[in-house]
Amino acid sequence: MTSAIGVAMETALRRVASEVTAMARQGEGRQVVGEVPGRSESEDVEIGVDSRCDAIFDEALAGVGAAVRVYSEHGQRLVGSGQPEYLVAVDPFDGSGLYRRGIPAEWWSAASYFDAAGRPLGGGAVDILRGELYLADARGVSVGPVDGGSRERVEPSRRTALGDDVTLAAYLMQPSYMTEWVARMGRLLTRYPGLRVWPNGGACIYGWLARGRVDAYVMFDEPRSEIDPGIGLAVRSGTRLFEAGRDGALSEYEFTPGASAGRVRMFIASCTEDLAAEIAWWLA
Repeated sequence: MTSAIGVAMETALRRVASEVTAMARQGEGRQVVGEVPGRSESEDVEIGVDSRCDAIFDEALAGVGAAVRVYSEHGQRLVGSGQPEYLVAVDPFDGSGLYRRGIPAEWWSAASYFDAAGRPLGGGAVDILRGELYLADARGVSVGPVDGGSRERVEPSRRTALGDDVTLAAYLMQPSYMTEWVARMGRLLTRYPGLRVWPNGGACIYGWLARGRVDAYVMFDEPRSEIDPGIGLAVRSGTRLFEAGRDGALSEYEFTPGASAGRVRMFIASCTEDLAAEIAWWLA
């Protein structure tokens, strides 16, 4: 990333990784500080680590030299003054439910940036515990150590059909998501008993889609605030994002500024459109 907004994103993601690691060592940031728009308290809450990571992004974006409208999982705000030149969708800390319980697993931060018209320009994500930084720009998606070093270009898988060797992802740690997902996906899972399901998702999943670790991510009632921070990685890697109708028809998912508290009834992020279409057929 060489643009000012890209540099700010990279700076914020690196700082998040460093500061979250330090907070976790001290047992800090687990207290509830607020609600999450569009979510029930049983589904998600804002905790101290979320708030600190939001502040890190604001501090980095203040150096862009242009106004930036930020759409966070915890609300929207303007960084700078005047008409925004850029829009940013951010999940400042993805994994707060695990962090709050003291479980050291799947702590991420993810963000995408857009021009003033909402066209995606790039983004990134940091896998805090594995120490990996994902960056997306016009050249594609690269992954490297969060503390610096060589970077590697990555691409999604190229699977076009379901099979026992496919890996799907879904966020199944919250009971209401898990029960509906299993009920809706039962026929497909029975047909392909060798298929594997990675039971985590949300904003964190777009890094793994971008490098082919999972082939598709399937969710029902997916919050837009979990999709939008991953759009930069998706677009720059070639990952496809779809809303699926009850008849199995697919339509491209679109970023809608200010709508992050909404949900998508049936959402599929996939390495190819053909794979997404077959998944949607099983759900129709």
